Amino acid sequence: MRRLNSMKIVCYLNLISLLITVIFISRNSKNKSFFSLVINVTNSGSLKSTFGDESISQLSANDSYVKNKSLEQCKTTYSLSADQKLAFRKISYQLITLRTQIIPYPREYFHGRGIVLTTGLVQLKFAKVNLRMLELTGTSLPVQIWYSYLQVSHETMMELLRTAPNLNASVCCFITAQCRTLTQIWQLNAVHIYKPPSSYLRFRFFPYKPAAIISATFSEVLFLDCDAYVARDPEELFLSDPMYLKFGALFYPDGFKSRQHPIVWTIFNTSCAEHEYEFDSSVILVDKRRVWNGLYLAKLMNDHYQIFYKVFYYLLLVCAEE
Repeated sequence: MRRLNSMKIVCYLNLISLLITVIFISRNSKNKSFFSLVINVTNSGSLKSTFGDESISQLSANDSYVKNKSLEQCKTTYSLSADQKLAFRKISYQLITLRTQIIPYPREYFHGRGIVLTTGLVQLKFAKVNLRMLELTGTSLPVQIWYSYLQVSHETMMELLRTAPNLNASVCCFITAQCRTLTQIWQLNAVHIYKPPSSYLRFRFFPYKPAAIISATFSEVLFLDCDAYVARDPEELFLSDPMYLKFGALFYPDGFKSRQHPIVWTIFNTSCAEHEYEFDSSVILVDKRRVWNGLYLAKLMNDHYQIFYKVFYYLLLVCAEE
């Protein structure tokens, strides 16, 4: 118990230090965009790209440095069994098949920018803090919180909305294909709603992220985990982040280097260098129109979670143990 209390005190002190740092940066960089990226955007929305191009060049150079180093993706001495090799061969063929099932981007359905979260009962306490933080930024971006009534009741979700009454937020249910505010209920087109599988208990929460991103009615999405908080209006990311403007997506590295078995990278026709970090899925910025094929392929892979989650997760653990 003493150790737990000590850990809590350390966490609180770290949080206080972080908030002080954020406030200091915000006050001293009011003309700078998110994370102190200095990008000027004209009224017409065009980018004065000097700094943006420099940022992209620098990041590309860093990426090339990483990729050009000797490929020490996962220094594993573990040899795959005949059955495992067969399983990955089947996955390769499965991916080829899935690519043929990617549907065209539904231009008439998605529109505008917005923030997307997904929550279950366990995440509700974090979601409340997240909505309050978003409200305090003064953002005008609409927010959709996706859920399944099999996990959280409609009444509970309405209580969540009352946490931030001044936020332009709605709650949307995967099962009913309905969205609600405190005063309205409307039906969505169920054709465009992806209902995440929930039977595979060990990994049941992972499919909800791509499901929420795809199902949200926005064409540009900032996805946030319930415990991923913003300290200023996140709309600046859509408007001025150079990587997002160039590629239509912005991802953040995790704190862990890649632990996947090399065969995983081979299947996706890419490579992982010595300093390759895992993908952190707590904050994802995507322009669905520009990255639709990859996004929808992620949806199809989650449809076949029995194959992909079991095999990839198992080999990740193999590398981690070695």
